[in-house]
Amino acid sequence: MLTSARQERQLDPRYRRVLSFGDVLDESIGLFRGHWVVFALVSAACLLPPGLIELGITAGGALDTRSFVAQIETGVTPDFDSLSRLIGPLLVISLISGVFALAWTAAVIVATDDYVHGVEPHLGRVLSHVLRRYPIAFLAGLLTFLGVMLLAVAAMLLFIVSIVLFPIFILGTLGAIVGVFLWWLRPTMRTGWLKWLIILATPFGLVIYFTGTWSLALVAAVLEQQSPIGALRRSMQLVSRHWFRTWGILLVAGSIVSVLQYVPTVLVQLPLTILAFIRGQPSLSPTEQTISLAAGIVTEVLFASMASICYAILFIDLRNRRQGTDIAERVSLLEALESD
Repeated sequence: MLTSARQERQLDPRYRRVLSFGDVLDESIGLFRGHWVVFALVSAACLLPPGLIELGITAGGALDTRSFVAQIETGVTPDFDSLSRLIGPLLVISLISGVFALAWTAAVIVATDDYVHGVEPHLGRVLSHVLRRYPIAFLAGLLTFLGVMLLAVAAMLLFIVSIVLFPIFILGTLGAIVGVFLWWLRPTMRTGWLKWLIILATPFGLVIYFTGTWSLALVAAVLEQQSPIGALRRSMQLVSRHWFRTWGILLVAGSIVSVLQYVPTVLVQLPLTILAFIRGQPSLSPTEQTISLAAGIVTEVLFASMASICYAILFIDLRNRRQGTDIAERVSLLEALESD
């Protein structure tokens, strides 16, 4: 398998070890706290351009929902013109934000990779690396999205069939619950047939399973010389036998960032909403929407990178576990114990 020059650099001794669940989170938070200025600069470079565009669109009143909400409150069905005036700007904002969000995630991953290899990242070099790998990362993300959508359709059909045949649905759900407990409590029973029983018997289990299995494809596309399909295969290879751990770490990291990011935003938005309610407005005015959005962009720049740092650290840890990247550290520890 081809690897990039970035992969062949020696990891900082701190990261040449197998990390526990808590270690991945601790190292990610520590890296974020120790270098938050750099990560904020990287985030600002990627998030401020789409943020300013969204602020301009919002301040111009394109997302003013007051008349739309008023129609709903009075029992009037919103007409097509009302919907289209909102849908158009929202689609533009979503497209632009998605393009830059992918670049931002990739940039944070590259900066994290520099730090874990003992290198001080520079913004120009980080962005240059992102630009070189962006097409591959984009295709890997697109393949992941399309794959998940196809699996969602298959899972929906399977769910409908199970609901129609209700006894099968009940038996399948019970089988999935029992299977999870057996998988957790009896490691010797972790066989392929039990895994697929749990996946297929769990409602939308196919989507949940492959979302986790393909979750590291973006990191593989950015840090390794992988094709889009190769990135998906690499993710499957690394997540194999670590699915629950991968899902758990990403979920906890995302929850921490959500609290850090959205609590300050709510503290800004809540008074504006109360004032609008007192004035009898059904929703925020464009000016109030702009203020609320600006607060959200600031908190995103300051805090959101921590989740992507954890994303990259998890990838490095799984690579250590599978490829023995930490073997030198293990040997050093054994030699130290023997000398004692």
